[in-house]
Amino acid sequence: MIQPAQPEVPQPAAPLQQLLDGAVREAYFAANVDVPEHGTALSLTVHSSDAPFDRTVEAATAWMTSTGIDGTAAYNETGFIVITMTTAAAVHQLIAVLLNPHIRARTTAAQLTHLLQTQDLMSGITTLGVRAIELTLADDDDLDTAIRFAALLGAPGIAVALVPHRPDRLFCLAERIKWLVRGAVGSAVSATADPGCAHAPDQITLRLTIEQTNALLQRQCHFSDHGAQASSIGRGPGA
Repeated sequence: MIQPAQPEVPQPAAPLQQLLDGAVREAYFAANVDVPEHGTALSLTVHSSDAPFDRTVEAATAWMTSTGIDGTAAYNETGFIVITMTTAAAVHQLIAVLLNPHIRARTTAAQLTHLLQTQDLMSGITTLGVRAIELTLADDDDLDTAIRFAALLGAPGIAVALVPHRPDRLFCLAERIKWLVRGAVGSAVSATADPGCAHAPDQITLRLTIEQTNALLQRQCHFSDHGAQASSIGRGPGA
């Protein structure tokens, strides 16, 4: 007689403590990972303000339900939300929907930082949650950083016909770079220009989604191909 298949027993969560703790640290997500005493579950105490739910048990429970995480939410003695999971599948799902987006954003920002540093471009890169990155191009040398950044994207002559030292030069250059980057990533981006002063240089700031930033990184062959030309032909007349 053929015996009916036995239902598969879910794997417990506790053996994944090291995996979850590593993902928390890699994501720079403020939380503590614990194994409840004498249990097979894992608990995550959430301290981060970047959590995708309000700091109530009801909101955390609703988020877990909507994202397919099998577990419970409760307050601890200090009022923080504690998510408890009893199965390995729930832990993997939590990592996928809560922590991996943070890891991806930080990894993308680090890759862009490295790429610009190898080209000796002065820039500031900030992650804006898990969805966007802000790139600021700034230096004191008459917009040289922004001009060389454009050259690396294949537009060494972006400053042609922009009159040096005119008040509107920064804004015109920001507009041109916005359209250049839009062409490189295939969708609209935000660009702002901030005139400098005695204590701060002129700045052009781009705001990109993570997807747009990755598209920009895929153009890194252009960074190499055009980098040598940037300083010699990228300034325009009189620069």
